Amino acid sequence: MDVVGGRYRREELIGAGGMGRVWRARDELLGRTVAVKEVTGGTMLREARAAARLRHPGVVKVYDVFDSWIVMEFVDGVSLQQALPLPVEEVARIGLSVVGALRAAHQAGVLHRDVKPDNVLLARDGRVVLGDFGLASIRCEGGPDPRLGSPHYIAPERLAGRDSGVPADLWSLGATLYAAAEGRPPFARDDTAASLWAVVSAPPDPPVQAGPLSSLLLDLLVKEPSWRPSAGEVEYRLKTVLAPPRFCGRARVAASRC
Repeated sequence: MDVVGGRYRREELIGAGGMGRVWRARDELLGRTVAVKEVTGGTMLREARAAARLRHPGVVKVYDVFDSWIVMEFVDGVSLQQALPLPVEEVARIGLSVVGALRAAHQAGVLHRDVKPDNVLLARDGRVVLGDFGLASIRCEGGPDPRLGSPHYIAPERLAGRDSGVPADLWSLGATLYAAAEGRPPFARDDTAASLWAVVSAPPDPPVQAGPLSSLLLDLLVKEPSWRPSAGEVEYRLKTVLAPPRFCGRARVAASRC
């Protein structure tokens, strides 16, 4: 296929959506495989700035920006959407990686605002990478309409047009991990309008497959942002799912002390 930017030879279209299209490409100058994204809707610089602020192994790296193109790290693997449903322990492992990436973003003043299974990449080397910062907002710079995004994964306060912040990203993380465990979003209905109504007005469908993750998922999906657990609490509870305390006699102690 043709070369863009004088050095990136597009080889295969690997993704397309409302914010642009992504190709696997060959960087002919450095001899490496990259992902090149043709951005639509005027979001290119904000997306590049948002991702470039972050230095975290769970966030896709940005290498170059020119015209309407962003050149990024190519993650060889599949999206979480393509892999679900997954065992509970694997969902917890993925959740730990994503909440770590979100904590790094929030500390840098970036709200992702589009956490969903399509944007969580599962690399063949075992890494979990959060991508697509096309709807991100940056502190003091703002962002696009907060109601933009995927209906099943937009926090209720965003749909209602209210102020939203870190808790909205954590709600979307909860919806994403729910889908990873259950194989469907927590507010799935027969049509988009009904799903949106459910996000704002109805409780989530009770999880069936999530097991020890169920209480955390339901806590993340509460309507009131201030009632949701913090990122630090989410991280702790996910670790507990992966390595629950054991009992030695009558005392509850860490497994390493048994």
